[in-house]
Amino acid sequence: MKAPSFPMIAPEPEMAEELSRRSLLRLVLASSAMALSPAIMAGDAAAETPVSGGTLTIGADADPIGLDPVTLTAFSSYDFTSLIYTGLLRWSAQMKIEPDLALSYDQPDPKTYVFRLRQGVKFHNGQDFTANDVKHTFDRILNPASGSRLRAFYSSVDAVTVIDPYTVKFQLNATDAAFLSNLATSPNGAIVPAGVENLNTQPVGTGPFVFEAYQPNLQFSLTAHAGYYEKGQPHLSRVVFKFYKDQATLTSALRSRAIDMTWLKDPKVAAAIARTSPNLVSAPGQTSRTFPVWLNMKAKPLNDVRVRRALSLATDRKACLDTILGGSGKVGAMIPESQVGGYDGTGDLPYYKHDPAAAKALLAEAGYPEGIDLGNYIIVAANPLDVACAQILQQQWQVAGITVKLTPMETAPLLTMWNTGRWPTLLSVALSWTPDSDATLQYIKSDSATGKGTGSNDAELDRMILEARAELDLGRRAAKNMAIQRHIADQAYIIQVYQYPLRWEIWWNYVKDYVPIAANIRSFVRTAWLKK
Repeated sequence: MKAPSFPMIAPEPEMAEELSRRSLLRLVLASSAMALSPAIMAGDAAAETPVSGGTLTIGADADPIGLDPVTLTAFSSYDFTSLIYTGLLRWSAQMKIEPDLALSYDQPDPKTYVFRLRQGVKFHNGQDFTANDVKHTFDRILNPASGSRLRAFYSSVDAVTVIDPYTVKFQLNATDAAFLSNLATSPNGAIVPAGVENLNTQPVGTGPFVFEAYQPNLQFSLTAHAGYYEKGQPHLSRVVFKFYKDQATLTSALRSRAIDMTWLKDPKVAAAIARTSPNLVSAPGQTSRTFPVWLNMKAKPLNDVRVRRALSLATDRKACLDTILGGSGKVGAMIPESQVGGYDGTGDLPYYKHDPAAAKALLAEAGYPEGIDLGNYIIVAANPLDVACAQILQQQWQVAGITVKLTPMETAPLLTMWNTGRWPTLLSVALSWTPDSDATLQYIKSDSATGKGTGSNDAELDRMILEARAELDLGRRAAKNMAIQRHIADQAYIIQVYQYPLRWEIWWNYVKDYVPIAANIRSFVRTAWLKK
């Protein structure tokens, strides 16, 4: 059987004889290897011996909005849940899929996965981890009553069956190239305990750190999980997130060492602060964030493709990119360049050329010869880059006769509006890194919550997305994903502006063995230690 088209960690050579002929891959854990620090795994001959204890203080720019991985929707929660929960698989420092709560898996056929689980793992409340918790988690995800955003990501899962306390089977209804990537991603693959309620405010996981306390707008604290299953980890005794609502106070806290690490959204600010001290370590993330304008197409005027195309033609994407990011990113499309078949900012997409005159002509053809007022354009007030870009878009669109009123809004109510579809005409919610291109495309699929919210109703597009998801060959899948993006641009379902790294991470060099990863979560705090 053909192996997955995305990279996996290979089993140790001495384990080869144990592989069944029909096994796609056996992920075998060697306890000694899993205890190594990222520096040792990377072959650093000068790696130091970790020191246990101490508190790592992280400057955060947003509070969590919910802590139950099954129901949360806000990216601001991921940093916290990634340290509290773990899943069957996870991403390595090199963004390869590796085992976590699952020791190995077999794939007897393209639609069946059988996972063998770790034994002796404890949840933070002392409860034993078993296959029943895996089934419980995915039963919640797949239950429409849960309202989980993950239901669309796992739509290929027909059933999850407990074979025995440490063996669980996933039966799919279709070949799914995104399945393992979702399992490896926090919080998409996080396992929650059966029989435990109120996870949204009292999270209980199997991760390296245990929830201690949360003071809104002040701090969020975690303590080391003494029963964590990876030998020697975590090294830190506590992790404290302190909240700062703007980059100025965040950077001041970093300079004064009130915090040990943070991340910044503005590349220009990140570059400036990194130059202030040779003892600061800086690492840009992967180009993975896209800034879209979501259109409510359920009613006039945006149910008319001519109006949507006019809006796209009135948008000067390159000018936004140069002004807001100083050229640090690229022109965007539905899928960023970091994903299979992602748009790299080059080449022509339909209605991407900035042409205000053509936009006016389309508006006139649609019955708006004097221009059009689209009303409120809702944006995230807490993100200054998004607000600045929206201001430029407002000016660009005005030239083409399109008027909008900028309406900054707090993150929580804005996300509620976006997820339920209860917003007027235009709204911007930026998309961050996803484990697979399919996760991004789900936002426009007709049967997804956001697809319904925008009024997406395109059977051909839905078919294209399903076909791409089932394609395991990288080359063919990339071509299918590009065709999808051309279709979306042609119909102007979403106005994609630009793409760029989600975060620029910065930390003091006394924080050892921390590794920033493309997933833009701090899961490698579990290996970090302090040398002060």
